[in-house]
Amino acid sequence: MKHKIAIAILGSLVLLSACGDQLPTDIPTPYYYQGFIDRGWDKYEDEIFINEQGNGALDYFQDAIDCNVQGIEGFLGAGWSALFVSDEWRIADNYFYMAIQFDAEAFPIMTPGEFQVQDTMWTVFECLHPDLPPAVLDPILELTADSGMIWVAEQIEDIIDDDPIPYSFQPLESDPIAMFTATNAYTGAASTVDSIAGGLIYMTAPQTKMSIGGDNYYVWINVDDQMNYEYRTFTATGSETQYTYDALAGIIMLQDIRGENGDALLACAAAWGLDQLNSDYLFGSGKDYAGLEDINNVQLKGVAAATAYANLAFKFAWFTCMSEGYGTYLDPDDPGFEVLLMAVIEDMLNYEG
Repeated sequence: MKHKIAIAILGSLVLLSACGDQLPTDIPTPYYYQGFIDRGWDKYEDEIFINEQGNGALDYFQDAIDCNVQGIEGFLGAGWSALFVSDEWRIADNYFYMAIQFDAEAFPIMTPGEFQVQDTMWTVFECLHPDLPPAVLDPILELTADSGMIWVAEQIEDIIDDDPIPYSFQPLESDPIAMFTATNAYTGAASTVDSIAGGLIYMTAPQTKMSIGGDNYYVWINVDDQMNYEYRTFTATGSETQYTYDALAGIIMLQDIRGENGDALLACAAAWGLDQLNSDYLFGSGKDYAGLEDINNVQLKGVAAATAYANLAFKFAWFTCMSEGYGTYLDPDDPGFEVLLMAVIEDMLNYEG
């Protein structure tokens, strides 16, 4: 049997050799992984992202992934190509996730959802109001230390007038990097986050008027009140390369173009995290695809601020702008603050470096 098979193979070779120059001359050279990558970026540069012929940038990057399921650049290119194909937005996140996972060996952004309860000694959410120094606060705290739901606001209403009260607090998890609001589970009032520094969340709690037993109370964060919040953390592994930087940039852009379906907190966390990893970020730096996008940290922070703005997180959007030196002159109490903030964000988006 083996002899007959060998004869058959030999006969085939003879037939092929006899054909000589009659063989087809248009057989394409196989690309394999790097060939698909190169073709993908070529099509990307030509702005041919997907087509019916199956030879658009996204097609080639998907072919590269098929060749090497751990190829970082294949996932990265597919993610960036998918940004320009609306039907593929739903999986673009997956491409960026895989690029970072293989490059950094872990995805750095986590989403803790937590709640904390104000204790009787007011050490969880600490009041920072300038008109409430210890000489004013301490007697109130002594009166309310064992009083459960006693309304502290009733004691200090005349002092602060109608002003909201700023607070700071430390989340239970570590490394908070992006957060928009904390909501009082008892009153339903949402407190806006002003900034995040040194692991502390700084926020402003509004006055909420409540009627209980026929009496009106002005409340903020009170003893035994539960505050619910969601935020993002960012933990670098130390293994990140340009591929991770470019994937984080893609995540930011994706959340923006998704509009109301985008994850604004994710965009902000990616922008702040990228800034931590590489404050001089430029797309594709040191790679063959460098220069295909003209994107830098100022623009990406502007995109992140725009997503926060769209989610009515104006204070955090402003904080993001100021981190790049923009909008430091703005006053949040100015009636035109939101319009002026929008102009600042536009300036960041148009920054050319």
